[in-house]
Amino acid sequence: MLTSLNGYIENNKVIVNENITSWQGRNVIVTILDSLRNGQSSVPEDNIDEDSRKKAAIGLSGLWKEHDNTVSVDKTVRDMRRGRIFDN
Repeated sequence: MLTSLNGYIENNKVIVNENITSWQGRNVIVTILDSLRNGQSSVPEDNIDEDSRKKAAIGLSGLWKEHDNTVSVDKTVRDMRRGRIFDN
């Protein structure tokens, strides 16, 4: 199951706006968006240079450009779970 929650980062913690006690013990993936809250003016710089960020964003943006939108979600997921077949 995939669930999306709204929240923010404060110091070294992720604070969510919903009650998440029913999800206790589950694995999570945190995706950080580039929007700021409470009128903050900038995000602290990290060690990744701007060219690397742009290359990564371009690579991700083309991920689904050849996706066949006529196939149902169920079939797509089923096909993904089967794995890949490689030519010998």
